[in-house]
Amino acid sequence: MNKFNFTLKATFLSVLFWLIESLIHNLFFLEDNFEIFPTDSNELWMRVVIVILVISFGIYADFQTKMLLKKEEEKRLIFKATIYSSQHITNNLLNQMQFFRMKADENNAFSSEVIKLYDQSLLEGQELMKLLSNVDDLTEENIRMSVSPKEPDTSPDLSV
Repeated sequence: MNKFNFTLKATFLSVLFWLIESLIHNLFFLEDNFEIFPTDSNELWMRVVIVILVISFGIYADFQTKMLLKKEEEKRLIFKATIYSSQHITNNLLNQMQFFRMKADENNAFSSEVIKLYDQSLLEGQELMKLLSNVDDLTEENIRMSVSPKEPDTSPDLSV
């Protein structure tokens, strides 16, 4: 049972309306007996129309909620597929870059600082892909925050 059962809530509200309407007629219009089902056809017709409208709105709200949840789930699946595909492409690129690094090491083509920076860039790319693929709450802010540049730790090292 889903947590958005508007049809059930609307039905409960309609029954409550019907009983309160009967009570109001008994108390304020000083009718002799309490009638749950009014004998006046006009009164019965008005109550039935209101009950049908309220329950119909509950059915409509349930339908719209289910459609919205279905669309959100589709978006989540599309996001996950996009992330998986992007991760696959990025991993291929990172593997090619590793091959490039091995060739650079063989030929001593770059200084150790450049190689260290290159290795850090590879690790950062891998970490960013992991962070992006682990986003659970799919909001624009969460996606951006998962891959946003982190502030470097500038606090002094007090461990002596």
